[in-house]
Amino acid sequence: MDDFILFLTLGLAGSAGPAHIGFRLLAHRHHRDRGWPFAEGTEDGQWGYSAWLMKRGYARDADRDMAFFGFWAFLSGWIAAIAIACAAVMIVMRQYP
Repeated sequence: MDDFILFLTLGLAGSAGPAHIGFRLLAHRHHRDRGWPFAEGTEDGQWGYSAWLMKRGYARDADRDMAFFGFWAFLSGWIAAIAIACAAVMIVMRQYP
């Protein structure tokens, strides 16, 4: 049962992580294509942009597409972070029973 839960958690992190990156890239491209100004430190598309999306920094400029990309980047980013943390805890617990 522990192996199944670990496999499930790693699979969840492995699918939510790429989803977050994909939606973040789509949101950044949409943001740039619309010509909206970027928040300080997010214009280059580095990881500061992800934090800005998760804090709903896009809401001021948001249209329907930006709200869609921002929400799914936010949700999949948190799912990936929680799944990675849970997987790490499970691996440590298996090493030291």
